[in-house]
Amino acid sequence: MKHVTPLAHVAAGVLFAALSLQAGASDIGTFGDTWDIREHDLITVLKKNLEQHFAGKSQAQIEQEMQKKAEDQAMRPPPVEGITTGRETRSRLFDPSFTVQRDIADQNGVVFAHKGQKVNPFDVIPVFDETLYFIDADDDRQIAWMKQQVRHTTSSRVILVNGNVRDGAQALGSRVYFDQTGSITKKFGITQVPAQVKQAPGQKRFLITEFGLPDR
Repeated sequence: MKHVTPLAHVAAGVLFAALSLQAGASDIGTFGDTWDIREHDLITVLKKNLEQHFAGKSQAQIEQEMQKKAEDQAMRPPPVEGITTGRETRSRLFDPSFTVQRDIADQNGVVFAHKGQKVNPFDVIPVFDETLYFIDADDDRQIAWMKQQVRHTTSSRVILVNGNVRDGAQALGSRVYFDQTGSITKKFGITQVPAQVKQAPGQKRFLITEFGLPDR
């Protein structure tokens, strides 16, 4: 697999940032019954649990254990929910256009997108020459499938929805990413892996293909 060019990184950043702008959040208030916080009891319980867990261990052992746990969590984030292994191949087009929720300005304060304006990221980056792949790295079939794809792809980015980042990178011989919280797959509406996302030829839309794999 070839390294991604700086231009491709910029393009990916612009498109991902543009897609992220579609999501918003609002305060809908608090619903349901409420109770007084019993902070003292909670702290007592937590302290007791920690004492039991670390009983008989030295400070160095505790620090090493905590460091390993943090590394393990970083290498294997929680799997993306709602993603299954594809049984049949299906393709569709995806329009990344979105309506701007607020004025967007550059570093000089010049507004280039106004609130209410419909924007397509491909108007800014006409050509997106990077192919995105989404796989479950715990599935040997998908690792083997991915190795076949990179032979035909000049610039690609592998994004995991499940599995160990380090092991996936070693198996593929390239850098991999992880779609933590499923933010990217949700934007594209991906529900099956392995999946491929690339610019549709001659269009300002993405072509999304979810591939079916034979049963084990």
